[in-house]
Amino acid sequence: MADIPESLAERLRSLGVKTGTNVPPHPAKARTRIEDVVDGSFIQTSFGEVFKKDTFNEQSYTHGNVTFEFSEISSRLMKWAGSKVQSDSVDLFSTIFLDTETTGLAGGTGTFPFMIGVGRFTPSGFITSQIFTRNPSEERAQLDLLDRMMSGVTSIVTYNGKSFDIPILKTRYVLNDLPSPFADILHFDLLPLSRRLWRRRLDSRSLKDIESEVLGFSRGQLEVPGWEVPVIYFNYLRTGDPSQLAGVFYHNAVDIQSLAALFLFINRLAENPMGTEENHALDHLSLAIQLELNGEVDQAMSIYEHLIKVDLPEIYSVELKIRYAKILKKIGSFDHAADVLNSGKELNDLRLLIQLAKVLEHQRRDYANALETTERALDVIRRANTGTYMSISSGYIDDLEKRKRRLIDKLKSNNGGYHDQ
Repeated sequence: MADIPESLAERLRSLGVKTGTNVPPHPAKARTRIEDVVDGSFIQTSFGEVFKKDTFNEQSYTHGNVTFEFSEISSRLMKWAGSKVQSDSVDLFSTIFLDTETTGLAGGTGTFPFMIGVGRFTPSGFITSQIFTRNPSEERAQLDLLDRMMSGVTSIVTYNGKSFDIPILKTRYVLNDLPSPFADILHFDLLPLSRRLWRRRLDSRSLKDIESEVLGFSRGQLEVPGWEVPVIYFNYLRTGDPSQLAGVFYHNAVDIQSLAALFLFINRLAENPMGTEENHALDHLSLAIQLELNGEVDQAMSIYEHLIKVDLPEIYSVELKIRYAKILKKIGSFDHAADVLNSGKELNDLRLLIQLAKVLEHQRRDYANALETTERALDVIRRANTGTYMSISSGYIDDLEKRKRRLIDKLKSNNGGYHDQ
């Protein structure tokens, strides 16, 4: 700016206007710090300090419909999780619940976990600890603190952690030339198990959907959608303004608490699968199938027998009857298997008719009813319109025609007991 002429400057000063170097600078605006927004503190590590927030829930805390009460980890849950470790080698106090917030969802070396949430049961309650890096230069301090927090840990619980969180963290330890604390630790990834237990009832098995539909928990106003979390962090790195990070801390803390609640919920299902009549019928069916697949056939049969009397959607009623009938056939209960397959309103389902025809022919040797059932199955195919159903059923036509001819021959050989109508 050009200098103001002296005469003009004097006239401006006489009017009270400050000019030139006499104008004092504006006071610097106080910079908001992360500790001004989030109730936490800085922890000193071997590689500098890093920010950590702790949230404590007393033992009586209820997350939705789950109370945080201590219990032994069920050996059945260990088996469901695919573990070959004995259940007495792990316990709830040596188990951590882990979830990360990252700069992206792609994984790989370019994905940076700027927040690591860890939950743990203690004799007095549940502690959620969140380690936050203000910038990537604090990553070694973050990883060092996590390593210290995992001292004495024998098992870890995540939601999709086997595919995402743990591989990313292992990569970050390698890139920072630090030993990983995740070797030889039992890992419960609840996502695959949740898909098996709730896929018949829920279209989505995201943790947020599970917590609302199964755990009965609703998030508060601080919640931010998961897809916004990386955007908020990048805005923080760009502007230094941490005001939106409170929502990210809340999002991560609820993920950890929901993970712990879900683990307790599934553990109680595993402890007492027969005491779950209050569950949704489709969840009960999934639980029975889980038991069957893990070799607990008697337990599964008890639930199947109960569900036969329940009005299920047709697709799942058919699934139930076919599974149950196959078990009954294996144990030689052929009459019961036939009754199960021939009950209810799904008498025109092709799969049921085929299974029923097999039982009637091979086990009960009731060739007349087997033939009638086979003809009903063929009629279902003939009456089916072109499209998906026809494309599925067309592969059965040859087998059904062969069965029909064979049954006719058997009836004829039994003192002429067959007459074509």
